Amino acid sequence: MATAQQQPVEVEVFGQRFRLCSEKSEEAVHQIAAYVDYQLQQVRAKQSRASLLRMALMAALTIADEYHTATGGLDIPSTE
Repeated sequence: MATAQQQPVEVEVFGQRFRLCSEKSEEAVHQIAAYVDYQLQQVRAKQSRASLLRMALMAALTIADEYHTATGGLDIPSTE
């Protein structure tokens, strides 16, 4: 359920439609979804026979690597 600050936004990633709630602007949510879609398309171009799960993981690793490079690190919560 969306709070007063959160606005539902419909996006499409890799041919799938999603309704997301975010405090970010609709434009920002669309840009983020488009970037994830772009990364998935890049993986599919290189590994067309990979499963959707493998493509999603490869795209996530690419995005995490870019974030790590841009910020100088990742804040990984403890699992304990």
